[in-house]
Amino acid sequence: MMVLTFFNHAGGVAKTSTVRDVGYVLAEGGRRVLLIDMDPQANLTKWLGVDEDVDLDRTVYPAILGEPGDGTAEVANGDEPDLRLPSPLQVHGMDLIPAHLNIAIIEREILTVFLGVLRLRDAVRRLHGYDFVLIDPPPSLGQLSALAVVASDRVVVPLPTNRKGLDGIPTVVKMVREYKKAARDLDIALFVLTQHDRRTRHDRESHEIIAAQLPAVAPISSPLASRPAIYSDAQVEGLPIPLYAPGSEADREVRKVTQELLAALGMDA
Repeated sequence: MMVLTFFNHAGGVAKTSTVRDVGYVLAEGGRRVLLIDMDPQANLTKWLGVDEDVDLDRTVYPAILGEPGDGTAEVANGDEPDLRLPSPLQVHGMDLIPAHLNIAIIEREILTVFLGVLRLRDAVRRLHGYDFVLIDPPPSLGQLSALAVVASDRVVVPLPTNRKGLDGIPTVVKMVREYKKAARDLDIALFVLTQHDRRTRHDRESHEIIAAQLPAVAPISSPLASRPAIYSDAQVEGLPIPLYAPGSEADREVRKVTQELLAALGMDA
């Protein structure tokens, strides 16, 4: 089982859509995939077509702080509580632990738990039968992001080919190094280039800078082009790009990036 967290502290970098689409391609290829939505905004949950009300006990909350309201977040008789992820939902051939606005509570409550940042890592490693677990944390440097990154084997960094992407690189790299203190084998598997507009000189120049400098840190992917209409419509329909626009250039780009990720992980396509 390979656990991957798609991490960038900046919002609007196509992180969630990349988790959704890469997860779908992996599952379509015969791998068993679990997606974990850790963003209180619950965009991954919504963009997979889950529009029902999600109870807090169906989220990551029980795996980190125990069942809501049952007090298992407290350590009893010196023993750690048995914290596990709930049964997932099934969406488009993948399993999903959905999100809820109230998982934001974790940001505050986990600070009082000794070694709390390791709790999701422990819960994920109790799972069986999955080939991939893909985690989508919020765009922040808070506790939810720390839990998600520390829980992973490798980090995937969605990175737009523009000034916002370039400016965010030092912070992302620095934070991954900080998180390594809690997960020693953690490293960046791939920078996934997103929102690329090859028509603009700025994006072309940014792409050249990234291609020249970042491979010294980790491999970079082929760019996912900026396609606002397709991506926005896919979100509304609750469908991954390969389902919403099969055979399109956007579909081919997602599949190519997924193959590049497998190669970066040393796995067969």
